[in-house]
Amino acid sequence: MNHQTTSSIQWKQMFSLLALYASVIIGWIAYHRYQPALLDTFNMTEFEPILIWGQAIILILTPPLAGYLGDKYRNKLGNRLRIITLGVSFAAMIFMTVAFTLIVNPPRSFVIYALPVLVILWLFAMSLFTSPAISTIEMFSPSAKLPITVAALTITSDLLYSLEPVIVSIIDFLGGAATFAVGGIIVSVSGYLLRKYSLKVTVDGQETRPDDFRPKSKMGKVILLGVGMGLFSGIIIEVFPDYLNKLRSIMGMSGQWVSSLVLILTAIFSIIISRKVTKSNIVKLLIIGLVFAGLSTAGIFMIDNHMLIIIVLIIFAVFYAMVNVTALPLALQNTSIEQKVLGVGVFFCGFEIPNSVIDVMLI
Repeated sequence: MNHQTTSSIQWKQMFSLLALYASVIIGWIAYHRYQPALLDTFNMTEFEPILIWGQAIILILTPPLAGYLGDKYRNKLGNRLRIITLGVSFAAMIFMTVAFTLIVNPPRSFVIYALPVLVILWLFAMSLFTSPAISTIEMFSPSAKLPITVAALTITSDLLYSLEPVIVSIIDFLGGAATFAVGGIIVSVSGYLLRKYSLKVTVDGQETRPDDFRPKSKMGKVILLGVGMGLFSGIIIEVFPDYLNKLRSIMGMSGQWVSSLVLILTAIFSIIISRKVTKSNIVKLLIIGLVFAGLSTAGIFMIDNHMLIIIVLIIFAVFYAMVNVTALPLALQNTSIEQKVLGVGVFFCGFEIPNSVIDVMLI
């Protein structure tokens, strides 16, 4: 049994969390790549708006539900691992079911009912374990070092989304059935590792905190923090790739790759900024990040000079990184120990609101 100290980050546990988080992101990239393709293959494109609305509803409502269940299991059984295991197992099962469906190529009369249900169940399963899993970050890091561990999550996310064109090429090479089968295996293995290493930082199965910081819950503030971070995430992932195609003439690359470069810069700046964040300046840094990320975003859409847009994109990356490394730690600082998983769920509910609005607007 390992005992945490008040000054150490449990990196072995963090790497298992990062592996699970990476599998979630790769799963989302695969979903966004194959959802339109699956609907087109089975002549079901009329269901796309319904699935996008369903996705929005599930991604907004499921994280708080998963958080509530995570806290319930933790308070009853001593840890939140039961809900994580349930969600991981469910998601892996849906991955394998979709892979099998693609292999056997059933008649459309079956698929027209089964495929939308499978997609909805997959969305629910992925959302069910993501928030409880990410909430384990506060078990692995003292409060003062949360910006560093959150920066690790940010770097994982930004680098994977920056490699989306490469990942999509690999997915296309593997094909739908192999992609979903491999996805199921990766989620299962990473979920097992997180459970295994998380148990090592418990005392007789009971979770412990690495410090005695005991905040009170302020869920209104938590959801606003999620909305603030989610707004910029949605813009850079959903809007920038098409809009920045205008820079192809001077950068020689598509808007998707320009967005990828911005995400790589964000990851680099996240490492630097995370080491400057303290309990006393975290609110100040978040406000500065939100204000100047907002101003630079407006500048990107309002400026016509392409060279100036590139400069503003670099500025955006700095302040977007500042938001990334402060929003979730501040959300955790505004959530009680008893509602920690719910707090993360509420944060991701807020995060998904602007993302879902953007997806619906782009139908």
